[in-house]
Amino acid sequence: MTGFLTALGFLTVVPVSASAQTGSFGRAAVWFPVVGALIGLVLAGIGWCGRAWWDAYVAAALMIGAGIVLTGGLHVDGLMDTADAFFSHKSPERMLEIMRDARSGALGVAAGVSLLALKFAALGHLAGGQHWRVIAAAPAVGRLAIVLAVAVFPYARETGTGASFAAETRWQHATLAVLLAMALCFCLLGWSGTVLVGAGIVVALLAGAYGTRRLGGLTGDVYGAINELTEVAALLIGGIMLATAW
Repeated sequence: MTGFLTALGFLTVVPVSASAQTGSFGRAAVWFPVVGALIGLVLAGIGWCGRAWWDAYVAAALMIGAGIVLTGGLHVDGLMDTADAFFSHKSPERMLEIMRDARSGALGVAAGVSLLALKFAALGHLAGGQHWRVIAAAPAVGRLAIVLAVAVFPYARETGTGASFAAETRWQHATLAVLLAMALCFCLLGWSGTVLVGAGIVVALLAGAYGTRRLGGLTGDVYGAINELTEVAALLIGGIMLATAW
């Protein structure tokens, strides 16, 4: 339970006392997909209310806003910082410095707006019927992507937000996280859910490999970027699967 509380406190703004977060970061990483699924269920509920009272695109806007509030914008901020660094085409050392800057540049803002616009369109498309299941599953797949990135790729700094997770998360934790994500997505989508998890794993590993090639390792900001890219990919792929009756 302490691992779950540590994951909940790290991934959301839900208040969790420091004394409750005494589990290792490796054990906490196992619970990332579960926390992601809880976030997804909350967003799906907000989306259902939004569609009942207004329309699909108002519901999509409400879900995006609620997601940012619930997570404190942690991963969107990581995406923007990563975009500022990677699009600068500087040396790895300089890119790491850029990611430390709390200010967002024009390229980071453009990346953030593009991501939110794509997520808005994807969520608007997933209105009605059983599509809430994809909305609930996508954040679980995104948080699994973080665990894989932490476990598989080296960390680029000696300190940082993700350093403790990188130091303690092993392949055993990643394996358990994959199994949990598979089980959760199977409960939501049947065998299509396991396909969605598989697609998310591919996106996460490709993004992690690219980030490692550019930086020599990953950072907490890159973990956030990988989460966002994987989550929006899950929304898009899930929409295709539902449209084609997978």
